[in-house]
Amino acid sequence: MNSLYDEILTALHSVWRRKFLALGIAWLVCLLGWLVLALVPNSYESNARIFVQLDDALADQVGIRPDDRRKDIERIRQTLTSAVNLEKVVRSTRLGEEVQSPKQMEAMVLKLAKDIKIVSTQDNLFEITATSGVGALSDAENAKLAQDIVQKMIDIFREENLSGNRGEMTETLEFVNQQ
Repeated sequence: MNSLYDEILTALHSVWRRKFLALGIAWLVCLLGWLVLALVPNSYESNARIFVQLDDALADQVGIRPDDRRKDIERIRQTLTSAVNLEKVVRSTRLGEEVQSPKQMEAMVLKLAKDIKIVSTQDNLFEITATSGVGALSDAENAKLAQDIVQKMIDIFREENLSGNRGEMTETLEFVNQQ
């Protein structure tokens, strides 16, 4: 036990003798750490939840089963993340300002596909999450961009749902007229 105590005292004495060297190394490590942290761009995340009505009064009479509705929801989720819809998002947000060629558009769509997550949390509830961390933009602009991406995804979701509902409505009216 005494030998351990003696070793600790010896180590503390040698550090005390070279305290300015230890202090200089600590400052150097601290400055390098601050520099690395300053170069890391901030990342902002925006998310939204969308509720999809599954229960229709006439759906069972028309012949739309609950399994078909679940397949439709999965189809909607996959359609939202399709390249065509992501290209619409790129063109309508600030991401499309610097896109000049189809190759750049493809690269931007692939990057956006990594930054967007669409998860079905329950049978009829979607969660859309978009992350924005463009180094050339300020913090406020990155936050606004993430919010714009999610809003455009919601708009695309509405457009897809309205077009699908119109088709189902005409089928339902035809069924009612036939009856």
